[in-house]
Amino acid sequence: MGQITWRESTVAWALVSELTEFAEADVAAMGQGQLDRFRELGGDRARGFLAGRALISALVQSIRGPGEVLLDSRCHRCGGEHGRPRTAEVSLSVSHSGDLVVVAAAAGTAPLGVDIEAWSAAGRVSELGSLFPVGAAPDVAGWTRVEAAVKADGRGFEVDPSAVIMHDGPRDVHPQAWSAALPGRATRIEVATLSGPPGHALSVALG
Repeated sequence: MGQITWRESTVAWALVSELTEFAEADVAAMGQGQLDRFRELGGDRARGFLAGRALISALVQSIRGPGEVLLDSRCHRCGGEHGRPRTAEVSLSVSHSGDLVVVAAAAGTAPLGVDIEAWSAAGRVSELGSLFPVGAAPDVAGWTRVEAAVKADGRGFEVDPSAVIMHDGPRDVHPQAWSAALPGRATRIEVATLSGPPGHALSVALG
């Protein structure tokens, strides 16, 4: 397991295969919706869900103190329990890449987004080039910045990723800092690409 902080956020990651102590009963304690979602999944997706909830539980309790961690992950479009996880007094965001799960958490309600991709996923990212104007497609790290920004915005890929414009951020604060302008949003979202798990690009965004 690894952990890093940026601004008000804490980002933690772990291998799904190593987080084996969190079980169905622990998910049930986070709310009926979480249990229902877990039971819809199977195989690697179910194991990844458990690992993500284990990290969420640990990070929320480190911020709020010991106690129950109730989650609501209802999708704002359809009402299904596959949306971003939410809990009182803490902002959350989750990302998966193979056997790796990453969770970002911050006290309060500030918009928050995190994304991780393996550098070996460059081929998959290049396939997304059709979403961008010629010559403007991002590399793997750039894609994680875009995805983190649209997660923090809350609309996800209802926002055209090619319309997310990254401006240089305060490099004296962080050498990989950016300021993302999104269509239909009055304020920018601050994004940073952090030193995370080896072999991966990791970005976190705060609104």
